[in-house]
Amino acid sequence: MTAALAQFGACADKSANLAVIGRFAQQAAENGASMLFLPEYSMFYAKMNRRSLNIQAAEPLDGPFVAALGGVARQCGLWLAAGMYERTDGLPCNTIAVLDSSGALRGFHRKRKLYDAFGYRESDECRAGSQPFSPIDTPLGRLGIITCFELRFPALAAEQKAAGAELLFVPAGWAAGPNKLLHWRTLLCARAIENSMAVLGVDQYAPGCFIGHSAAFAPDGTARGALGEGDGLLTITI
Repeated sequence: MTAALAQFGACADKSANLAVIGRFAQQAAENGASMLFLPEYSMFYAKMNRRSLNIQAAEPLDGPFVAALGGVARQCGLWLAAGMYERTDGLPCNTIAVLDSSGALRGFHRKRKLYDAFGYRESDECRAGSQPFSPIDTPLGRLGIITCFELRFPALAAEQKAAGAELLFVPAGWAAGPNKLLHWRTLLCARAIENSMAVLGVDQYAPGCFIGHSAAFAPDGTARGALGEGDGLLTITI
């Protein structure tokens, strides 16, 4: 089966981000993909005042962003997985929504391990989830999800494997910094080898902010494809 990994830098304009997603979805469908994987924060990313702007931007899972994703999924005949800010009664959750090719919401993952590391505090702007993702059947096999910083915790990937995942999706906004590309690629490959399952890492790219370099690894650690810097679409066969 064919999968597509879309790398781009989201902005604070939801309509602009949806337009980018739509273009990638059309390209993915033309390339024969059955599923398109998009980064963390695909819906919205503010460079400043993130606590207040995230709260303002957050939407429920039945809100306009997910509805628009559903329309893209139906139009292109693709499953989609994308990051969003989910509305709560306070700080939003950093959530990944998974939709099938009919546009129906099939699952969601609320990031549990927030990025309180390397001098940053994601917990100041997001609420942590409390439950692991429940793997779901997709055209590519049974899908598991961990988000960005959660890649640094081997037990979370193993938990997805134990729950039946055959393929692990890692959406990210992997922050730039010393050796961060080394960390990203090494940890993606390690999670694949440890759990004998394919791993798809899909990162945002923004100079000086997010590193890009989305990549896919086979269960034995073989690299199946990778992007560099900049926006791009990687199509691979699972």
